[in-house]
Amino acid sequence: MTGSDAVSESSAIRVVICTDGVFPDAMGGMQRHSRLLAQHLAEHDDVHVTVLHPHGKQVFDGALGIAEVFIRPIDTGKFYLRELWRYSERISNALDRTPHDVVLSQGFCVWKNMHRYRDQLILHPHGLEMFQGISLKERALGWPFRAVLRYMARRSRFVISLGGRLTPVLQGLTAGSSASVVTVPNAVEMPAVKVPYEPVGKPLRLLFVGRFAFNKGLDVLMRVAKRSEEEGRVNDIRFELAGDGPLLASYKAMGLPKNVTLLGRVDDDRLFQLYTECDALVLPTRFEGMPTVVLEAMARSRPIFVSDVGATAELVDGHNGALLPKGDAEALYRAIIAFDAAPLEQRRAMADASYRRAAQRFDWSAVTLDLIRLFRKIKPAP
Repeated sequence: MTGSDAVSESSAIRVVICTDGVFPDAMGGMQRHSRLLAQHLAEHDDVHVTVLHPHGKQVFDGALGIAEVFIRPIDTGKFYLRELWRYSERISNALDRTPHDVVLSQGFCVWKNMHRYRDQLILHPHGLEMFQGISLKERALGWPFRAVLRYMARRSRFVISLGGRLTPVLQGLTAGSSASVVTVPNAVEMPAVKVPYEPVGKPLRLLFVGRFAFNKGLDVLMRVAKRSEEEGRVNDIRFELAGDGPLLASYKAMGLPKNVTLLGRVDDDRLFQLYTECDALVLPTRFEGMPTVVLEAMARSRPIFVSDVGATAELVDGHNGALLPKGDAEALYRAIIAFDAAPLEQRRAMADASYRRAAQRFDWSAVTLDLIRLFRKIKPAP
């Protein structure tokens, strides 16, 4: 080993990412984040990346140099919280055998024996869904997860917030402890070439992308679609819904407004095509972290209509769309009607604002550097 190699090795940060899944072998925003985070960190010579995951096979391109440690997966047929605890025990056993300077826990992965890694531990709880339940039943079901998160947050070196309404929640959890809350947003891979915003005229095409579940606000969207149908706007405004989930069959069975098209689950290539073909993205969600679909649509120069929940206020304002009260069909309807009536120049200005905001604040290259600066607070350069 040469002297320069020795200096390089001594200054490199050994980062271990602990996750319960990696996209596309596991679906979900946190799982997609695990893949992209590892890949972008691996592009930096001063970071050595290891990923602990449950897939039992290599999931990253070997050329990236990412080390992978396989963990026996969670048994989804058993009590979930107990299985998370057992999974975290297996993670702990693997961490004890894995050299590390920084340990990043995606969700509850580093829970049992977390005191062993306290000085190196960064907790990323993502969207804090357990704090955003609507009904009393949801709040009751979320209580054990809130308790676990509070326990973990207070015993971490750093806790990552996506920003917006999520930061005060995490500051409250960590108050009086030695943990520090830091804001690091989710990120998006920007297209190599800026996607033009060229509406083709009527009808206005509004895209929804998400899981067909109550929290995504599909009932709000359907009320808006039904109202526009009743007012004779079927040929003026159309809603295209991509995704699947527990409510998909019931919506099919009850009958849809004539201006609603169900696209089903789509792969990434088709999804990115849908972004470029729509006039705007609509997400009337009731709770959220920092939605990947919003970032992806912004990166493709689309205006956004989204509920003011989680960290969505970091993404959207009056310049690139509308931030709306959750569950408010009237507000969403008014925003869509105003957008439909807006001149093309105004819509293009909104589209450009989305692209600029994504490129300046949420590009993966910039967010990765923010994370490496955070890692350096744990392991300073020699």
